[in-house]
Amino acid sequence: MLRSLGGVLLLAMVAGAGARADSREAQFLVRATVPARANLAAVEQPTHLSVSEADLARGYMDVPARYVVESNTREGWLLRLSPRLGITRHVEVRGLSATLVVQGDEVEVYRPWTRGAEHIEVDYRFVLAPDVEPGTYELPIHVAATPL
Repeated sequence: MLRSLGGVLLLAMVAGAGARADSREAQFLVRATVPARANLAAVEQPTHLSVSEADLARGYMDVPARYVVESNTREGWLLRLSPRLGITRHVEVRGLSATLVVQGDEVEVYRPWTRGAEHIEVDYRFVLAPDVEPGTYELPIHVAATPL
């Protein structure tokens, strides 16, 4: 039995020495397009505003907010602040490059690309309209991020 196994191995080695494999080469190009994105997440931002008699007497409410924005475009992105009409005359936004006043139209603020997530802290001053009643209202500003 061992002799026949040795003979088979010897025959396989001799036959294997004469065998050759063909090789072929090919090239191809792979291209991937990654769409630009900017994702804004509210870390601290109320969804509603509870307006009290004291707020009405003062004429405004101060509310802090914090956001995290992740973007993959080196051209930067836009922070969009859109007013929701109803309970405010205007909204003052502090904490960006300068104090912004958001009144009737959307305000866009250019933000350059940064490596990693960008943390944004702002303070809103909601200047209340004179005819507002005490109660709970939807937050009078909408915040979004748009890639360039």
